[in-house]
Amino acid sequence: MASPRPPSSSSTGRPSPGVSKLLPASRPVLRCRSGPARVKILYLDHAAELGGAEVSLLGLLRTLDRTRFAPALACPPGTLRQRAQALGVTVLDLSTERLLKNLTPWGLWLRLRRGSAAVERAARERASDALHANTLRVAVLAARVARRLRLPLIWHVRDRVTPEWVRRRLLRRCDIAIAPSRFIANSLGAQPKIRVVPNGIDPADVPPEEAVTAFRQELGIPTDASLVGCMGRLHRWKGQHYFLDVAARLARELGNVTFLVVGAPLHAAPGDTYAAELADTTRRLGLEGRVRFLGHRADPLVALSAMDVVVNCSRDEPFGRVLIEAMACRRPVVAFRSGAVPEIVEDSSTGFLVPFGDTASMAEAVAALVRNRTRAEAYGEAGRQRVATRFTLAASTRAVEAIYAELAAGRGAAP
Repeated sequence: MASPRPPSSSSTGRPSPGVSKLLPASRPVLRCRSGPARVKILYLDHAAELGGAEVSLLGLLRTLDRTRFAPALACPPGTLRQRAQALGVTVLDLSTERLLKNLTPWGLWLRLRRGSAAVERAARERASDALHANTLRVAVLAARVARRLRLPLIWHVRDRVTPEWVRRRLLRRCDIAIAPSRFIANSLGAQPKIRVVPNGIDPADVPPEEAVTAFRQELGIPTDASLVGCMGRLHRWKGQHYFLDVAARLARELGNVTFLVVGAPLHAAPGDTYAAELADTTRRLGLEGRVRFLGHRADPLVALSAMDVVVNCSRDEPFGRVLIEAMACRRPVVAFRSGAVPEIVEDSSTGFLVPFGDTASMAEAVAALVRNRTRAEAYGEAGRQRVATRFTLAASTRAVEAIYAELAAGRGAAP
């Protein structure tokens, strides 16, 4: 039986007029030609709820040039889909399984087959011109589909990728790999396919002072009290246990400080006990009443704006979206010098960087900013200016559009 043709092929084997921007070649190429049709980009994400990768994707969808590109998103039902629909983006169903769950050769093959079939259905339904995979799981599935349908594949590498053989194979299969930081780009090795595009934030998203005041009132925080907080999903590599150690050190010397932990577990594996461990540590350190666990907040920028100092304790941070969000909100940042953090936070300018795991130095840096509001405000303003010049959403989106144009011009890297 003959294999089915890609949705963009006509019976003559030539690209059909509606999707003439695809031209079969040694590698699939987006070919920009005159005409009314827009390039149909199918974005793929396995997540239903919002993590940093999904927030960044929504920003891209929000600011993408709709006169040149027609975006669609395939993802499971949930908040991500709802937010995309609110942006006027066509949404398609995509449900995938954890590929390495209860791993057996047969089980892995079956999950790959089912997942790839789901991606292919979405690509055919949309008559897609290119696939843009926003997470590792869908990148693995999309690589199979892109080869079968001869579609260009853009892989957005949001995290460090292990094992190594997966990284090597995906780099061979994709046409362009987008890394959010030099740290991630370097972890992929010397590859001509890699482009570094930092995530961005729209300065207009910074909340007004009234919302910040209402947030503090909601928590019952006096106007003269200081708030020190961290934000991110509750996961061991995010390092909230380090933050609790910092809080314990500061609580002994700073009486008028409340500590906030904003975030909840996301994609937690069955049996994950980290959140319970954090609660136990809080009790053991005598921090009940001083540390507030707020869970997930629908208004993360409001929470960050309410903090006097934002702390980041992640290990091997791939980018650190919360860093640019805090800086956009004019908040100084104290963080471990790990991963991509030094690419964002300038030590002794927009905040402080300390060696990874050195909670004593981190507590000292936070205390210096809490005690010296003038310095904290200066660092916060420097952070805002750095975001305005290096990490705007508009610049990030234009850079991704330039990558699409690069593929359209046939300048994608050789396999």
